[in-house]
Amino acid sequence: MPEPERKIKVIIADDHPIFLKGILSILKDEPAIEVAGEASNGLEALELIKKLKPDVAMLDIDMPGLNGLETAKILHREMPGVKTAILTMHKDKEYFKEAMDINVKAFVLKDKISDDLVECIKTIYSGDYYISPAISGYLVEKKKPAISELDKLTSAEKEVLRLLSQNKTSTQIASELFRSVRTIENHRSNICKKLGLSGNNSLLLYAIDKKDYL
Repeated sequence: MPEPERKIKVIIADDHPIFLKGILSILKDEPAIEVAGEASNGLEALELIKKLKPDVAMLDIDMPGLNGLETAKILHREMPGVKTAILTMHKDKEYFKEAMDINVKAFVLKDKISDDLVECIKTIYSGDYYISPAISGYLVEKKKPAISELDKLTSAEKEVLRLLSQNKTSTQIASELFRSVRTIENHRSNICKKLGLSGNNSLLLYAIDKKDYL
């Protein structure tokens, strides 16, 4: 008899009891996910995470003591194996950029949590990034890039960039374009070199920013 797959262990930190209860109700019947603990502030969350060593930490951006971004920054430094996700009502681009700069794996709008939560947890557990689809429209700057900038890319690279702007993973892009994942990763690397992009999240941010022109 095959052994059951290991559940994704999650800790959730939010100082609003009603919202926390809502999250728990979404996840209680999800067979692939186990809520290992709950916290109401950043300091409590850090203690729980260090004790229970979850796979994923869902952190409210506005918490007493330490906010979600401060907590995520400490986790990235001290427990880099824990995937972090920010839960927020804020659609402010600066919050999003700060989250990406400290290697947060997901940025999820609270008003879309029922649609996004389970997919978010599974996506970041697998090693990819997750951004609430509803956020894209708020974050794209309506500025046309210099023609020469995108003209540096081949048609294949532009297609990869377009699919990246839809928050698709390398695996999904490879499947859609009938290419190997390695080929897609090579395209991503070449795009970064041509556009002078560096850092884990710079290509994703660039693709979202230029989405209207791809």
